[in-house]
Amino acid sequence: MMIKWESGVLIEHRGTRIILDPPSKNPRCRVAFITHAHADHSSAFRDNKISKFSSEETMSLVVVDGVKAREWQPLKVKEKVMMDDFEVTPHHSGHVLGSYEFEIATPEGTVLFTGDLNTRSSRTIKPADPIKCDVLVLESTFGSPSFVFPPDEIVAKGMIEWASRSLKEGKVPVFRADSLGNAQEVIRIFNEDTNIPVVSHWRVSKINRVYEAYGYRMKYFDIRSEEAYDLISRRNAIIVAPKRLESTYHPDFISALVSGWALRFKGTSFPLSDHADFPSLMEFVSECGPKIVLTCHGGGFSSILAKYVEKNLGIKAYPVNLIPTNFSLSSPFLKKS
Repeated sequence: MMIKWESGVLIEHRGTRIILDPPSKNPRCRVAFITHAHADHSSAFRDNKISKFSSEETMSLVVVDGVKAREWQPLKVKEKVMMDDFEVTPHHSGHVLGSYEFEIATPEGTVLFTGDLNTRSSRTIKPADPIKCDVLVLESTFGSPSFVFPPDEIVAKGMIEWASRSLKEGKVPVFRADSLGNAQEVIRIFNEDTNIPVVSHWRVSKINRVYEAYGYRMKYFDIRSEEAYDLISRRNAIIVAPKRLESTYHPDFISALVSGWALRFKGTSFPLSDHADFPSLMEFVSECGPKIVLTCHGGGFSSILAKYVEKNLGIKAYPVNLIPTNFSLSSPFLKKS
């Protein structure tokens, strides 16, 4: 079994190839498995020639952004897909609505590809499932010991206190978050723990409606509605907006970033994340018990996480894009090519 980075994580066995979360077209592979709807993982939906597999929720979220994908097949959690010698099984990854990690079983061993994952329980998504595997392809977004998130309930309390104080001072709090994922968590926090009305930017609202279609109740006013205009005029609501939206143009608005990157952000921010932090990544590796760990999606943190896995857990580890990896159960020691 060959595992390598080739515009996505490509797995090959006896001439059959599948690719996971390709960021661009790959003419050498005709089948893609997509973990979730964030644009850096779901680009394959824009390629109408490649066969695509994902959750129904992921497809619904991609369609909201205007993509008209073809050659798509839905997958359900723990529903196996057979493809020659590959047996692919999706599991919860805990990241955003419809996000999966993929267990790929072959005669040469089992690979678990996490995509982006979160091992903590959230208000909208079940946590990631640790799956026993031979090779773990692990996301490394926060793969440095400097990323240790406080408990989500502590972060939520801080957000509510800041918003309440800002409203009393005549300011409108604007929480800038990813339109898919963190934005819905912020809305649920204020719905469940406060009586403060929520105004949702239209880009967030269209994602909210998909969450609602799958049973996640939310109370909010779209920013284009008369109710939202009235609430903002009376300084009687918070606004949930896309992370990159500039809100300082309005003198009565005061903004805060909601992201795991808040730990490195100098302005007002809250480290609420839909990714696992460093200790959670290390614990996830231990629970999966792989023979080798291939890190990805972390830039320089991929190398840092790999070094800590080797040093502290005694498991061979390195970035998946560093070198192609041959793996066989009959020869458990790593072969490099």
